[in-house]
Amino acid sequence: MSEILKESVEKLYQTFDKTDLETEYKKVQEKIEEARYNPGDVRPLADCIFSLLLAARNRGFRVEAVLRALDEIAEANLHRRWKKMPDGTYHAT
Repeated sequence: MSEILKESVEKLYQTFDKTDLETEYKKVQEKIEEARYNPGDVRPLADCIFSLLLAARNRGFRVEAVLRALDEIAEANLHRRWKKMPDGTYHAT
């Protein structure tokens, strides 16, 4: 796990006066739009992940906890069967 990532999330969490789910949601929306129009640039997507880590930290979850949960979800997804829905999305069965 990246020590720089953990340190950066903690520093910004302590620095920002207000970083909550709503604030980070707005940032993610902006970065998703940026990613849409810059398909060759991975940075807006990385910024989204960082914002989600800050939102999680605001809820009391440290980077380690989020990444552990992400591993658990990834493991579960490996064993699920996926069905394509009429709207083009997928649903686990």
